[in-house]
Amino acid sequence: MTNNQASTGKNIAKNILYSSSIWIMPVVLSFLATPIIVRALGNEDYGIYSLVLGFIAYSFNFNIGRALTKYLAEYRAKGETNKIRDVISATFFVNLTIGLIGFALICFSANWLVKDIFKIEPEAQNQTVYALYLSGLIIFLTMLNQVFNAILQGIQRFDVYSKILNIYNFILVVGNIVLALSGFKLNSLLLWNLILNIPIGLIILLSAKRLLPEFGIGLGFQRETLKLVLSYSWGVIAYQILANILLLFERSWITRHLGAESLTFYVVPMMLAMYLQGFISSLMMVIFPLASELKDDREKLLRLYLKATKIVTLLTVFFGLTLIVESRTFLTLWMNPNFAENSSNLLVLHTITFGLSAISVISWYMADGLGYPNYNCLVFVLCFIISISGMIWLTADYGNTGIAIARLAGFGTMFFSIFYVEKWFFKKVQIKFWAKLVGSLGISAIAAGLVEKILINNMPVNWLFFSISVISGGLVYGVSLWLLGFITDEEKQLLRRVLNKDSE
Repeated sequence: MTNNQASTGKNIAKNILYSSSIWIMPVVLSFLATPIIVRALGNEDYGIYSLVLGFIAYSFNFNIGRALTKYLAEYRAKGETNKIRDVISATFFVNLTIGLIGFALICFSANWLVKDIFKIEPEAQNQTVYALYLSGLIIFLTMLNQVFNAILQGIQRFDVYSKILNIYNFILVVGNIVLALSGFKLNSLLLWNLILNIPIGLIILLSAKRLLPEFGIGLGFQRETLKLVLSYSWGVIAYQILANILLLFERSWITRHLGAESLTFYVVPMMLAMYLQGFISSLMMVIFPLASELKDDREKLLRLYLKATKIVTLLTVFFGLTLIVESRTFLTLWMNPNFAENSSNLLVLHTITFGLSAISVISWYMADGLGYPNYNCLVFVLCFIISISGMIWLTADYGNTGIAIARLAGFGTMFFSIFYVEKWFFKKVQIKFWAKLVGSLGISAIAAGLVEKILINNMPVNWLFFSISVISGGLVYGVSLWLLGFITDEEKQLLRRVLNKDSE
């Protein structure tokens, strides 16, 4: 391995560590906060709260900034820095326009959504309408902040990006806990989210301006640049619109047909499984700008793809295995036995669903980074059709379980698209790579799962013994992979370099 490759590897590894912290902080805090907020609001109000949070996360929040990340990385790699100001301005203009449209549509449709779509109980309708007004403002500010987040990602300053996001998540969740314990209800929590978005947005803006000499926003951008941003973004916007509709349909469908309490039993385990995908996505955030930089060097791109996929699958299998094997025990300890009774099977299904999605992250980012978000859009169209059809068909007979199965069936299409992407970009499916991966991880996962299952079935149900079973499973998993030669000598050397560099 050359010095240049070693240096690049260390930079990638450090960026992965920084980006992963964006996941670790909110997961730890949410782990502490969720039971408190559920108890403070009650199952009914928490169901409404999660419905509105889903609206914030997915309505009109199209991540158009991804176009900026792509072209910023590409222009800097080619030395075409004169184009950077234009692409920033065009992206900001698009986000501002869509943000305003989104806010207006949410305000005009709030009453209709609450009464006719979500079928919220009459006594909770007014607070839900007000919650949607707040969500519209939060979405607007989030879309503006996306532009400056995209700049930090495009110049690969994940250190700065992670620090800002971690501060934001810490203050947000601590504030939510304080408000919940003080007796404030869901709209107070949403108002706190809105207020906090303003200073955080300013900090991200100032950081982007300081770190990117070519930074600038104006109305004098070229029409061709606007077309470039829109032509790239249409695929991203389309598949995110479908993802938004899927999530909002799913939550409103459950609320309407099964009740807000059933939504709570559904979304809390789903949140845990989404954390798994979020963790992997945060680790692999660096892949998107790197794919744009390496678009003309497919040999390096293949090496990057294989190593990233290996890391993703290694982590996903173990974390997913633990959530599946210990679903009932974990939910009993974290929430309560009644909650575990209603949600443990859902946690298993959601974990499989979002585990498959997490493994698909690399090929998804690769397609986006190389300029083919329209392909991802077509894949998600199929996912969307299967999921929606299954939810409508299975709800009457199977309730929440049927809805979770439908989502799993849809998301399976995203996993199988990996092999088409490999054939497309690298001329062949990486059969040897996958055979070794499945063999090594399969043997190690079976061994770890048996250890966790035996221990959890023969020990008292408390956090100490739960932790012992997870750690024991992790040790068996790691030792098995080591004995099977899963980690290569080159990867061991890279890990040592990263650790030695961080300890200096």
